[in-house]
Amino acid sequence: MSNVYNNNDSLVKEYVRRAKHDTAGISAERVQGNRPGYVYRYGPRQPRRKKVSAFNVIIFLFGFAIALVLYISNIIAVNGLVKDINQLEREYEQVRNTNEILRAELNNLSGLDHIGSIANERLGLRNPAEPPRWISIDKDEVKKLQRELDRYAK
Repeated sequence: MSNVYNNNDSLVKEYVRRAKHDTAGISAERVQGNRPGYVYRYGPRQPRRKKVSAFNVIIFLFGFAIALVLYISNIIAVNGLVKDINQLEREYEQVRNTNEILRAELNNLSGLDHIGSIANERLGLRNPAEPPRWISIDKDEVKKLQRELDRYAK
């Protein structure tokens, strides 16, 4: 058993020793030697840089150009809508002002003073000098008059 621990200790020491020294340029077969299963890593791994193909660049630029065209057309459309909104707001204000003027004219023309003056001047209507009286109607007298009218009509 002590042989196994001794052998493992020596392996660990060898790993540490080799890790401390710069072994770049040494082949894996030379480092591995007689010990199967041992693989040496040549220092820290360098991140691999992926190659960018021309096709991917062209696709990216084409997509970017389409997005840019869509964005610009959206801005143009929004500006057109803003102009339309401003024009409609101006028309709305003009219609409101016209309505206010017509409402004031309607109130003026439908006033009692104006209607009274037109009735007096054009139609010759006057206010009564005495208050109105109540009239009572006898139903029997109305029936009697109706019979007489019917008799003369025949």
